[in-house]
Amino acid sequence: SALLPVITGMASTTDFFGNGDAISLMTGSKAEVRDELKNKLAEKNMVFSDELIAWFVLSRKTADAALESMLQYKKWVTMLDFENITWSMLEHEFRREYVTAPVNPFSQAKDGSFCLFLNSKKYKPQRAGIRMLVAAQWVMVHIFLAKSRTWEKGVSSFSLANHFSLKNFYPSIQKAAMDSMQSVLPVRVKANYVVDAPMVFNIMWKVASLWVSEKMANRLRVVGFSDLPEYIDKSAYPSYLKGDLDESAIFEDWLAHLKEFYEATLQPIWTEMVKDEEKSVPDMDHWHPNDKVSKKREKGKERKEREEGEKLINHVFLV
Repeated sequence: SALLPVITGMASTTDFFGNGDAISLMTGSKAEVRDELKNKLAEKNMVFSDELIAWFVLSRKTADAALESMLQYKKWVTMLDFENITWSMLEHEFRREYVTAPVNPFSQAKDGSFCLFLNSKKYKPQRAGIRMLVAAQWVMVHIFLAKSRTWEKGVSSFSLANHFSLKNFYPSIQKAAMDSMQSVLPVRVKANYVVDAPMVFNIMWKVASLWVSEKMANRLRVVGFSDLPEYIDKSAYPSYLKGDLDESAIFEDWLAHLKEFYEATLQPIWTEMVKDEEKSVPDMDHWHPNDKVSKKREKGKERKEREEGEKLINHVFLV
């Protein structure tokens, strides 16, 4: 069917997360998908920047798929309520140092994808909660999207897995993070490398695979330390993965980049995007390191999460 006239004023804004490079790729068939998507957004009276629209076109390929993800994107921005997430709250999360994501310069794998590194030894999800973990994930992904060609070359994660255990396996947290990456954020995941995985990882993966798409599951690579140089130069990954990158030397610079980007760009754009939406966080827990009430509530939720996780694991192996 013929496309409706593009109502640019209703479907897009001039707010930019990055430098707008993705817009220059909106030619040929991609321009047709963009125009169809803009019409669909206009019909719903939804406003997104031309840059964000381009990211979704590049990562989702069809207008219908992009629209579905953009609807979810706005819903998640509303739920996460970034207006009330201060940098100090995010910094508290980042200083747990379970993730390293160099931005100055970026670390790239040999396939050109940009890299995130995760250290299971420092991953303690019970100390935070779904909302803060996912909020931190969104900030990291968006600085990649804005300051590199992630939407073109993709993202790869490298996870030190030898400290993964059922003690720090929280299905709802893992599911929220995975749903965000595979269904909501305008990012192409090239590969997920799991390094030095313990035997218990097989149990955890059998549970996680219940909500992981087939496409995402096919991108999982279980490898050893000695395999990594096949995928990434040793100078580009951190010492806890037996690489030569000194993560401690880049950590404060990385935080400074995140702080500037969050306060000057992300938080204002996200706040404006959902300013007329009813703030409701039914699936996210409000959390602050000094909030005693939240901490007490978190302990109760932790027990419940543990019980639900055990039931799920038992169910998987009994079926």
